[in-house]
Amino acid sequence: MDVCCNCLFLEKVRSWPAAAVASLDNELFILQRSSSQLHVYDAISFTPRGSIVIPITFSAPNFVDMVSCSFYRRLYIANASVSRSCIVRLEIPRMHKEWKVDGLTSSTVISVTSSHHVLVFAGGGAKELKLFSTDGMLYNTVDLHPDLVNVNSAVEFMPGQYVVTHGRGFDVLHRVCVVNSDGEILHTFGGYRGSHPKLLDSSNGVAVDKDGFVYVDDEGNNRLIVLTQELNYLHCMPSVFTSPSNINFCRRMKVDKELGCIFVVHTTSTCSGNAYQTVCKVTIFEQC
Repeated sequence: MDVCCNCLFLEKVRSWPAAAVASLDNELFILQRSSSQLHVYDAISFTPRGSIVIPITFSAPNFVDMVSCSFYRRLYIANASVSRSCIVRLEIPRMHKEWKVDGLTSSTVISVTSSHHVLVFAGGGAKELKLFSTDGMLYNTVDLHPDLVNVNSAVEFMPGQYVVTHGRGFDVLHRVCVVNSDGEILHTFGGYRGSHPKLLDSSNGVAVDKDGFVYVDDEGNNRLIVLTQELNYLHCMPSVFTSPSNINFCRRMKVDKELGCIFVVHTTSTCSGNAYQTVCKVTIFEQC
């Protein structure tokens, strides 16, 4: 497939006090971590379109991630509060369902597969991926290979295969790996921790577009790396996430395969005197 050498460009940047973002039917849904209010914007113009109240059955929510399913026109929201660790399925605009998922954390990542299952990586040292049906039934568990130390994120690569990032801090290996449904490693990119274009430092979020290209948040090097379907290096965008004056706390990356956009949500804190102001910036990349 022909891809221009500058395969991504920065399209729009907006700032919201949010924990997660998802797109559905040309609308952006902005989720705050501790609020049951879901703010809705036009996906092109960012014009506000109102809000939706999430009819949760628990108090003190701690929403950590969100993903959309265009096939069923639903949103799935991960809640990691102590009182209720669960996935909330929200039918637009009203109906909802909850199902309990033990062990969800602030680093939980959820996504939707091509077969419309909900893929959950709980974070916090979890060593498996869990797939749930749309009704919350556990469909399958993928036990990850022991070499995948400190897994950070995971999404479906193709049916029966998943792309996983792992390695943080002083871990020996910092890689992107494709694994099968048995957890066996099929392909890898990276190796020892480093700043060379073909090495990684604490790779975090990962996304796959409709053409199979893999986008990796190389967090420690503050850059976005683009890989081919075979996990070969294609392109790098340096310094696209934060400025040196900001402290980065968390980044999440989602891909909208219909709009051809990648959403990167990252929480930063800016110091002003003795006070810190925390904001969440939604950065949108569009394929050219």
